Amino acid sequence: MGISALKAAVKQVALNLFPDMTLKLLSIRSRRQIERQVHALGLDTLARQISRENDGCVASGPFRGMRLDYDALPVHVAPKLVGTYEQELHPAIERAIDRSPSHVLNVGCAEGFYAVGMAMRLPNAMIYAADADPKAIRATLRNAELNGVAKQVVPIGIIHSGELDRYLTPHRSLLIMDCEGAEFSLLNPQNDPVLSSVDMIVEVHPEAGSSEDISRRFKKTHRCERVDYIPRQGIADERRGEQEWLVLSRPPY
Repeated sequence: MGISALKAAVKQVALNLFPDMTLKLLSIRSRRQIERQVHALGLDTLARQISRENDGCVASGPFRGMRLDYDALPVHVAPKLVGTYEQELHPAIERAIDRSPSHVLNVGCAEGFYAVGMAMRLPNAMIYAADADPKAIRATLRNAELNGVAKQVVPIGIIHSGELDRYLTPHRSLLIMDCEGAEFSLLNPQNDPVLSSVDMIVEVHPEAGSSEDISRRFKKTHRCERVDYIPRQGIADERRGEQEWLVLSRPPY
């Protein structure tokens, strides 16, 4: 067995025996690696410069005007500040907002870009922010306070299969998910029937599975649209390779 295979096996054993603790440690390690990479590439200096120039406000996109405290979670935030972050999803975000969901669950909330942004755009909605990294939860709450939506944003930490109906209401909810491959275990309508009647925007991690696997689970209840990342340059470069999302919309379309 090679070293990579051995590491993968050890990781899976740890996840099976101590799932929450292992997920928390893996999330913290991943975030720290990103922070080191951002610093090594000078992207932290760039982000702070952009933040100073516009008072930490997002310049364009669905969440234009939202303020972000860069130091709360110093990852690669420049594309968020200029408003080009995941711009392929902007039409889907606007369509989801037009449906006026009463509940939004953001799994993998990071610094709260989507959780806080949706709270600002949906002042009557309750927003649940889930993340395995405690620093991400603190950053989300900090940014919620900064934008005056703290009463709408509820932190819930790690979320498990079979629990989604605690936060999602049939026909009036939106799920936004970016959880590093856990989407394949969480997005199971047999374990969480509420998923059959909510809208979803999901970042798919191909190292964990195929987007087709998820689409097949919802082909009878949703329109499934695959969205591919378009590489960008300069400050809009998101430092990612091939990337895809699934936009799962319930009828009427």
